[in-house]
Amino acid sequence: MARAVVTGTSGSGRGEYIARAAEAIRASGREVRVFDVGPMMFEAAGNLGIEIPEGKILNLAPSTLNFLRTTVFERILGEARSGAGEGGSHAIVSTHACFRWRRHLLQAFDFYYLNLLSPDVYATVVDSIAGMRRRLEGSPQWRGRLGLKDMLVWRDEETLLTKSIADFQRKPFFVIPAGHPPETLGRLLEDPSAPKAYLSYPMTHVGEGADLADRVRGFASELRRRGLIVFDPGEVEDMEILEEGGPEAESVREDIYDQTVARDYQLIDQSDFVIVYYHSPVMSPGVLSEMAHAFSGAKDVYVVFRGPESPFFRYYSTRIFRDEDELFSFLEERIGGRGRG
Repeated sequence: MARAVVTGTSGSGRGEYIARAAEAIRASGREVRVFDVGPMMFEAAGNLGIEIPEGKILNLAPSTLNFLRTTVFERILGEARSGAGEGGSHAIVSTHACFRWRRHLLQAFDFYYLNLLSPDVYATVVDSIAGMRRRLEGSPQWRGRLGLKDMLVWRDEETLLTKSIADFQRKPFFVIPAGHPPETLGRLLEDPSAPKAYLSYPMTHVGEGADLADRVRGFASELRRRGLIVFDPGEVEDMEILEEGGPEAESVREDIYDQTVARDYQLIDQSDFVIVYYHSPVMSPGVLSEMAHAFSGAKDVYVVFRGPESPFFRYYSTRIFRDEDELFSFLEERIGGRGRG
């Protein structure tokens, strides 16, 4: 039995992703229990006769919030321990790391109980700012409260806080896009050593042609079928906000650019190696930067390459393959078809 703590801001799609992941785990024949801290705090308050109007829980005194959180985590610990043991149930704790409320930050975790829970893995679910805004504007609690800058900052804070907790406990941490295949979370619980690859490709050129986009998606699907966990930077696309135009979007342009680079580097850092899929006549500075980042992190960089010759491109490549089949044969030897089925 393994335990995961999965965080994500309001509007991140965390709840939907965890629901799909739990369904995938059960479909594979394993049991899993999901503990959603927010609804459990409302339930605990109701049991204690504390009435909380909709959208007002974050206005409660910190001592009241801490008491409710303590009550919930005592219950989670007891139920998680009762399901422990070989053949027992996995546990997924769905929670926030922090809240951005009334222009300041609220802590949403308790180190004491996280240490007692001792999760095997931490993850933060993230979505594009457009997706996050759509969900928040559909919530009476959050509608009209946060601008694009607030959302960008909160998403970054949630990720950093969760990673900091994981680093402190020396546990693995992953950023998981909300649209990512749900099977990944189960594999991280069941098989932490499953091979993980970051898929690098020229995003601009993919956006310009449906055929190339379909080819990249098909390539990623085939890698997953062959047993790899594949982290695809295209699963979080913030540029669509900039395409809307307007002064607010323009005011966060640099934030989006910088966070895109930082997020993609995190996806590389949490992967075992990088696979570059390059079918473009134009050299991509983004791909080259990702290759250099992986190279400097002592990660292998495998390239399916049909582009212009470049000494820098070759310098950062561990091995270059002429086509997909040659890469697949190499990976078959390396990972032995792990994770199939």
